Amino acid sequence: MLCKSRTPLQKRTTRLLGCALLVTVAITFLIRHVSSFNHTSPLVGCMFAILSVLPVIFAVWIVGRYLSREPDEFIRLLVMRALLWGIAVTMAGDAIVSVLADLYATSLPIALLNADLFFASTGLALRAILWSYREK
Repeated sequence: MLCKSRTPLQKRTTRLLGCALLVTVAITFLIRHVSSFNHTSPLVGCMFAILSVLPVIFAVWIVGRYLSREPDEFIRLLVMRALLWGIAVTMAGDAIVSVLADLYATSLPIALLNADLFFASTGLALRAILWSYREK
């Protein structure tokens, strides 16, 4: 998806994933703004918890849609490998941030960090995979 000659499907998928990242940013800042008020009801808290899951579901739907429509099986394989690396790096980063947040008793925008880390690591992994095949 990150090569010079992308198909319209790849371009549309990249734009939609960018939208999912922007929605994640917006929801994270909205939740942080509302949580700055100390009088948040449990119902509002549950609503924001559900709201924070929507960009993740949106991103999974986008990638699933892309993979089902991609005609080239080799490209699907490369994207799946990159996604697995992105998930692995995100889980490792989440574990590190969670431990640091517990140790220093601070709250970090984990959803925003996870989304950024996932998109960046998946993109870098795809670039590295494409580069490794170019060298052979």
